[in-house]
Amino acid sequence: MTATGSATLHIDAPRQRVRAVLLDALSLPSWNPAFVSLAGPAVVALGTAYRITVRPGLKGTLAYEAMDLDMVRMAWQVPGFAETGDWRLVASGDRTLVHHDFTHAGPIAAVLRQAYEGVAELRLGRLAQVLHS
Repeated sequence: MTATGSATLHIDAPRQRVRAVLLDALSLPSWNPAFVSLAGPAVVALGTAYRITVRPGLKGTLAYEAMDLDMVRMAWQVPGFAETGDWRLVASGDRTLVHHDFTHAGPIAAVLRQAYEGVAELRLGRLAQVLHS
């Protein structure tokens, strides 16, 4: 069973700044509370595996699958759960229209499907907060 979430938000920051936050892998736990910890290189590269721990203590990996100017794709997995998340970035002057969507797979995803309703909006809000702090 697959759960999907999707949301769009105008963020008051240029696309380059939004992209830089998304590509700062080591800071992901500071604004995405699903990640308890994340370890790996400071400079991201396609396919490099980061070690992650997610709530409630499951261990797995995260990797970037796309890092284009207009789109960042992250995929992470732990036993029984996998997520692929896209962040599409459209420059709009000093603002950026950010569309975030994600898909889930695995038996844990099927159980948690309803728990992920509204998560795309929450993630966009946290991303905007990081850019405004």
